[in-house]
Amino acid sequence: MPSDTRRQIKMKVRQPIEHRSTNHPDPVRVYINNSLLEVEFEHPSKDVTITIINSETGKTIYYEKIITLEKVRLIDLSEEDKKAEYVLEISTSSWFTTGVFTID
Repeated sequence: MPSDTRRQIKMKVRQPIEHRSTNHPDPVRVYINNSLLEVEFEHPSKDVTITIINSETGKTIYYEKIITLEKVRLIDLSEEDKKAEYVLEISTSSWFTTGVFTID
């Protein structure tokens, strides 16, 4: 996938208080390229939950619990509304991150 056609989604990471004093790299980077969402994990985990919610309707349009170690997860959103705004939530037992995006 050419990197010049994708946009990075800014994610806000929340970690438990005991982990805040240490410097952690972002656990995940997320990109949108047209209607393809690319989730790239810094350290793959077996307990990742990915949820995408249409922020206008509150409807969950995508939900997945990943139970295998994966470095990259691709999510096809071609059937979704191109004009809507979406909230992406990704979580594990040690961190939670959210970001907002639209499909181009």
